[in-house]
Amino acid sequence: MSRGPREGNALRAVRRALQASSPAEALWWTAQAYRAAPTHPAVRALVRRMQRRYPNARGRPPLRWHRLVLASYALLSAIALVLILYGPQPDHPLEPPAAAHPPVEMVAEAGTPEKRPGETLASEGATPSPASESPTPSPTPTATPVPPTPTARPSPTATPIPPTPTATPTASPSPTASPTRRPAPMATPRPRLTASPTPMPGPPFPGRWILVDLSDQELIAYEGEAPILRTKVSTGRRHTPTVVGTFHIYLKLRSRTMRGPDYYLPNVPYVMYFYKGYALHGTYWHNNFGQPMSRGCVNLPTPIAAQLYQWADIGTPVVVQP
Repeated sequence: MSRGPREGNALRAVRRALQASSPAEALWWTAQAYRAAPTHPAVRALVRRMQRRYPNARGRPPLRWHRLVLASYALLSAIALVLILYGPQPDHPLEPPAAAHPPVEMVAEAGTPEKRPGETLASEGATPSPASESPTPSPTPTATPVPPTPTARPSPTATPIPPTPTATPTASPSPTASPTRRPAPMATPRPRLTASPTPMPGPPFPGRWILVDLSDQELIAYEGEAPILRTKVSTGRRHTPTVVGTFHIYLKLRSRTMRGPDYYLPNVPYVMYFYKGYALHGTYWHNNFGQPMSRGCVNLPTPIAAQLYQWADIGTPVVVQP
């Protein structure tokens, strides 16, 4: 039996989750497997195992160390290339060095024969005559130094740079402030937060699904078209609204500590996450159901939340309508 690409991705994510070295990485791979194939038996078994092993943990993507190494290598290569292209260079690298000792030419005086190597005079093998016995002084050749010819080096010519004209600021008359009456500020309506959930078929669904009505502050649990459970709830306030759309439950926790800038709620019971940090959960800190009271979640009475936690599985659709 051939497997589709989504099932193949889900099974690879299951293997990665089972081989993970930290709870955050394991839960992250579990979420990837569930997104690929939420109804696959191996994925459902993995979700139940992660719920038992890490009841209060949330998944985070693993660190990609090879990306950091490649980025560092690319940065160092760019710095080395800039230094090679624009670094300091020696002046006239191709000019030959000047001679330390210039050559000296030997110039013989006029009337003195020049003796070449390998030559012998004709009179060296003959018997000297009486007239030639008297030595005649011969002029000694003197060395006349010839000064070296200086090599002209090209002198750098300065290119004149025209001066940049500077704009002279002109004083402009400042307008005289006249007292005007400001209109009273009017409250602008805050738009409702709308998420981009995973597209799912419109209700009613063939199996179990949950409807949250923000106008009536009411939750109804359906099985097909038949309502199974109905209760009043408390959704998000005006400045922290509940998202609107069609979602599905992707994580269930028996209890969870929730904290924020201005609240800290330990041991919140029966938490069912359906979109990012938005969840259905039990409520023990107020009993004002039917009125918006939360910061985006859907507050349920704790006994009703316990029944819904046992009734709804992971993957159950959640429809939030305005």
